[in-house]
Amino acid sequence: MSSFFTRQLASYAAVHRDPRNKATHFIGIPVIVFSLLLVLALWRIPAGDTVITGALIVGALAVLGWVALDVGVGLAMGLVMVLFWLAAEWLARQLGPTNTWIAFAVLFVGGWVLQFLGHHYEGKRPALIDNLFQGFIGPMFLVAETMVALGWRRDLHDAMASATATPRGLVTPR
Repeated sequence: MSSFFTRQLASYAAVHRDPRNKATHFIGIPVIVFSLLLVLALWRIPAGDTVITGALIVGALAVLGWVALDVGVGLAMGLVMVLFWLAAEWLARQLGPTNTWIAFAVLFVGGWVLQFLGHHYEGKRPALIDNLFQGFIGPMFLVAETMVALGWRRDLHDAMASATATPRGLVTPR
């Protein structure tokens, strides 16, 4: 695990301690990610005898970025993204362009409402406000939390427990 990823994960974890906030994030973040893949599935690029979509391109790039930060978490994210990508591609074909945009809007806004509701419970502002890269770390945090709960990654537990948030949301060592 890179020290950069450790710092980013610790920073994210510092403002995600309340169980209600975590619960809203475990729903909201996947909904937001899925909504993005859903609308990106409409972007179709002919490639010989096949078609590549924006969902595949963006999803693959995200997974490569996650693997670069942490191989274990990144590979787990890859499995989740394949399922999300397949579902998004299928649903976009079923809905058609107009209804896909409507579904995207509902899911995207709904996911963000859940995020902000969670931070209301937490009493701390979202990590994304201080560091836009935290939007990339959010999905990894969910996988890291799951791995820790399953007893698979003690190093992630230690990283996430190592920081606290100040009133402005910045991270300080414990």
